[in-house]
Parts: sequence; structure tokens; C-alpha cells
Amino acid sequence: MNESFVLSEFDRLVNSGTFQFLLTSALANKPTIPLNATAANGIDELDQKREGSDISTHGFEIGEVSASHFLVANKFCWARPHLMLVTSDGYQRQYEGLNLNDIKSVWFLLSALDTDYVAFYNCGQDGGCSRLHKHLQLIPTPPNLFASFLDSKGGQPPRVPFEWFYHRLNPHDSTPERLLDIYNHLLEQATNKGWGLSENFGTAPPNAACPHNFILTKRWMVVLPRKRAAINKEAGVNAIGMLGYIVVATQKEIDNWIRLGPTNSLRELGVAKQEKAL
Repeated sequence: MNESFVLSEFDRLVNSGTFQFLLTSALANKPTIPLNATAANGIDELDQKREGSDISTHGFEIGEVSASHFLVANKFCWARPHLMLVTSDGYQRQYEGLNLNDIKSVWFLLSALDTDYVAFYNCGQDGGCSRLHKHLQLIPTPPNLFASFLDSKGGQPPRVPFEWFYHRLNPHDSTPERLLDIYNHLLEQATNKGWGLSENFGTAPPNAACPHNFILTKRWMVVLPRKRAAINKEAGVNAIGMLGYIVVATQKEIDNWIRLGPTNSLRELGVAKQEKAL
């Protein structure tokens, strides 16, 4: 699977009339659900979802990436292309941590695509996910993310108001197994800071990971704990938003962010970093 094929399939879906590319305005109708153990029971059987899934991918599928994952054009896209890497098993859940098959599949895509892409995972309701069926997302890497300093050896980290954990990748030692080890190490640090602080901690399923965001490029990995998904209905972010690239659907949302203050909002959405006394 190469990038020209992915782009041609994405554009075919956009132009077919079955897929709407509406920039950020597409987010206005993006669904949200209560993510609890029984939330999948209300799945609409007429919507051609895979067994156990709450994501309708019929007509949006690009192709299989591996035996465990397939690639889908995101209906609520805000990039060209905006892709979802979905587990073939519709019963795998978005509140679970990533496993080796997840890492193998997403790393295969990042390595196969010519353009610089960023993959991200919104783990759990407080991590910013809107669907139960486990999936990662990919977009061309936006410029000037908080983590962009990791693109160069001498880059200095910005002062962010929340706890985050990152790792520069060695291009000569980035096997999926090694990446999984790095992820588990970063997730352990995030869990130590964030587990028990999230808004829905008391109702989390027994096998739920600490709500967190995972962001991956070919050069670096970031994991950060999340305390909540949104300040209010008009101020919520996913993994990319926590890195300073905030996507909104309306001018009202922009006004709301300005009123609240982005720095203060991200501090509340993540786990606030304690400033050291001088």
C-alpha cells in the first residue's frame, strides 16, 4: 500500500458523493457517545457496521493493512487525507492500551507513505475519543507542533502546562517490538501521573488503560495523560490538539477558546504540570 494509492482512493471517495470533505465544518455533526461497558448495545444493525463495532466503515474502506487492521477514509475529515486505522476485530475497544499488532500496522503505514505523517490515538473517553471501536488516526504532519522540537537533535522543548513524555526515535532501531517497549515505558510514566485523576475514573472498565494520547511520527513518540476530554461543549481536543493544533468547527468555538485561554484549557484537559519554585 503506497501513498499514491491511498490519496487516489481518498479522492475517489470525496468525489463520489459518499464522502464529504468539509474541512473543519465536518466536525459539527461528529457523533459522541457515553463510553461505558454497555454503550455498544445500541448499535444500529442497519448501518452495516462490523460485528461489535460502532463505526460504520461501509463505502469508506481503502484496504487491509495487515491481518489485524484495515484503512478507512475518515468521514469527519479535516486534512487531505485524514485516515483511520481500524482493528479488524470490532470488539477491541478504544479505552484499551495499544498492542504489538497496533504498533506493527501503524508503523508499516508511516514507513510506506512518502509524505511525513503523524499517527495518533485518543485512548478513553477522557482522552478525546468519540467511538468505542479501537482505531488510530493519521494525517500529514502539521507544522509547529509542541513536539516539533524533537525533529532536530538540538531542539529545546517548549514550556507546556501539562505533563507529557516523549522519546526521539533511532531510525536504525525502530522495530515494532522496540516501539512497543518505548510506548509501554512512556505510558507507565503517564499512568503514574494521571491514573485516578480522570473525570470518569470510577466508571472505567476493568481493562481500561489510563486515559492518554499517543502521537507518533517516524522520528518521535509522545504519550501524555488526560484528565478530561473537554472544558465545555465548545472546548475539547484530541491528541493533536494537545500538541497545539486545535481544530474547531465554528467561529463560536474559536471565541470560546480565546475567552477561556488555550494555555489554561490545555492545563485542565491534561494533567497540570507543577511549576518548580524559584
